[in-house]
Amino acid sequence: MNHYDPQPKNNKPKYKGKYRIDSTRLPAWSYASNAGYFVTICTEGKKCFFGKVIQGEMQRSPIGEIAHKLWYEIPHNFSNCRIDSFCVMPNHIHGILIISQTQEGDANQIQEEDAMNRVSTRGDGERGGVTGLFNPMLSKNSLSKIVRWYKGRCTFEINQIYEGFGWQDRFHDNIIRNEFALDKIRQYIINNPINWERDREQPPHSPL
Repeated sequence: MNHYDPQPKNNKPKYKGKYRIDSTRLPAWSYASNAGYFVTICTEGKKCFFGKVIQGEMQRSPIGEIAHKLWYEIPHNFSNCRIDSFCVMPNHIHGILIISQTQEGDANQIQEEDAMNRVSTRGDGERGGVTGLFNPMLSKNSLSKIVRWYKGRCTFEINQIYEGFGWQDRFHDNIIRNEFALDKIRQYIINNPINWERDREQPPHSPL
């Protein structure tokens, strides 16, 4: 008797032989809009390239120092972007980026939105993906372009001293909706080293 149970066919489109993960981008949202974004970027394979946590304090490796230094260079390369709380962890970074096309107002004045969204980019160089030229993440000086610059610059500089470093293709982010969310995310970033042992095996997640 044949107990083989055929699996339903996956009709999703493939990219590089792999099924695409459904996008969770907010279709009507421009990721170059004035807003705060909580960003998490993980190393390839969640390898601890950036150092280690000892007694609740992050001890950065030379590679971690590069990741730390280059984050603070983002505003020098993107005049519409300011940085807020940030930390380098052994296998990922957390940071708040505030996009302000007019460069007016205090960094705490985050645009309030009803929708909160975790999004990702493929980082494969193909413009627009399934949304083509209308991809909301690929606007001029958008969040995606800022993160791609950071990841690319880190990879270039790190590979001068260590061959084999890489990032995960995607990154995670949340649109920060209001001051309460901003304060809570800041505290989450500050406490990340203290909570490393508890959170190290957990996938990236929002503190909200």
